[in-house]
Amino acid sequence: MHDLSADERKALIAQIEAALASNSISIGEAVKQIRTELYGMNQNDYARFINVSDKTLRDVEKGNTDPRLSIVNKLLAPGSFQVSARVVKRVI
Repeated sequence: MHDLSADERKALIAQIEAALASNSISIGEAVKQIRTELYGMNQNDYARFINVSDKTLRDVEKGNTDPRLSIVNKLLAPGSFQVSARVVKRVI
């Protein structure tokens, strides 16, 4: 794990959250940021840490798969994230 202060960790999580909310990063990019910037782990270590295969992790980070929701939640959980639905206002 990186030696980040509590404030640095909160700021990084807020940054990832804002980027996800604005659709400026994908789920895979968020997972990669959590893995590298928050935990400082390589793919093999992070995959073992969250109990998924390293191939699954690689595929999600690269956007090469449509994983089950349970897998996405496993990948995001160490960053305190969870997939949820929200209403988007549409003008018709």
